[in-house]
Amino acid sequence: MRFVITYILIIILLFTSTVSIAIADEFTEFKENTEFIDSLNTEDEFTDSSNEFADDEFANDEFANDEFANTDEFSNNEDEFTEFDENDVSETKSLTNWNRFYWAIVILAFTIIAGILVRFEKTRKIRPIFLLAAVVILGFYRGGPGVISSFQNTFLFFIGATDKWPAIVLFLGLIPITYFFGKVFCGWTCYLGAIQEFLYIGKFKILQSEKAQKTMRIIRYVIFGILLLQLTITQGIEWSRIGPFKVIFNLFSPNITGYILLVVLLVSSLFIHRPFCKIVCFVGLVLGWVTKIPGASVLGITNSCAGCKTCSTSCKINAITRDGKTSKLDNQECIMCGECMSDCNIKSIQPFRKGDNHHGKIILKGIKKLDIN
Repeated sequence: MRFVITYILIIILLFTSTVSIAIADEFTEFKENTEFIDSLNTEDEFTDSSNEFADDEFANDEFANDEFANTDEFSNNEDEFTEFDENDVSETKSLTNWNRFYWAIVILAFTIIAGILVRFEKTRKIRPIFLLAAVVILGFYRGGPGVISSFQNTFLFFIGATDKWPAIVLFLGLIPITYFFGKVFCGWTCYLGAIQEFLYIGKFKILQSEKAQKTMRIIRYVIFGILLLQLTITQGIEWSRIGPFKVIFNLFSPNITGYILLVVLLVSSLFIHRPFCKIVCFVGLVLGWVTKIPGASVLGITNSCAGCKTCSTSCKINAITRDGKTSKLDNQECIMCGECMSDCNIKSIQPFRKGDNHHGKIILKGIKKLDIN
């Protein structure tokens, strides 16, 4: 538990310091612009004082009628080049937006496919291929068309701070997909979670209790609140300046904070399964809220559930925790990896619609003995 608290304190401290630096940079830029404007006003005095030369004898000089005095043709040419450049920039920006849009649609499409595959035992075995493809294609090849960035742009879009509509497609598209298939994006398609999962050595059993999960969720709420506050005040995405995944997939960080967080992420990922997902990821937190909506896809149990600990042992994300002789399932934390469904010998765990018979949180003792939290 102390490791988790230390981990999050480092993140909050560095994140807050980076935001402060960003605000300071904006103030400095504003100050420089103000000084520049003042200098222009000072130059105006010299301009006014030089008006006396307007009636100078050279005003009637023969060169006044020189052929070069008529420079309209050159001015028109400059306008043409300026118009071309503006159109070129506009076209490039449009192509970039559509490129982002297409990639978002592809990611959403594969997430839907994953949501179908996870429901069948044989197709659940290809999940490592999905994760590897996400790391290679979305991570190293694309440099990360991140869902975290998409969420932040969505927030900025709704407060009127940005008009980057392609950047919000990915996050908004995940909401209905999560409703119908569960948090399958987190378990199958997210390259951020995948890289952590590949790093996990799985030899240490720490932070797996229900209390630990609640503590980490509270920490995520704190980070979520800090993020929304930062977005509201600065109206800009500062996370890209310190995000450790940017360093991993782009092999570069604009400041030392990114490298420090990278080391923290790599070390913690060795001993904790998906530490960023559990302690920091505000997108996973928001998508977890979707599972609370009536009719959302959740995992439930049939009457055949024996209340054993097989599912809690197989659940590395610790959505299923073991308390004494009782296992508890929290669908808000479930990433729909399908491991518990595959390992259950009597196939008791299955996807259901959240309703009167199946709830977001359950005790795995059989549907008739269901204890609702």
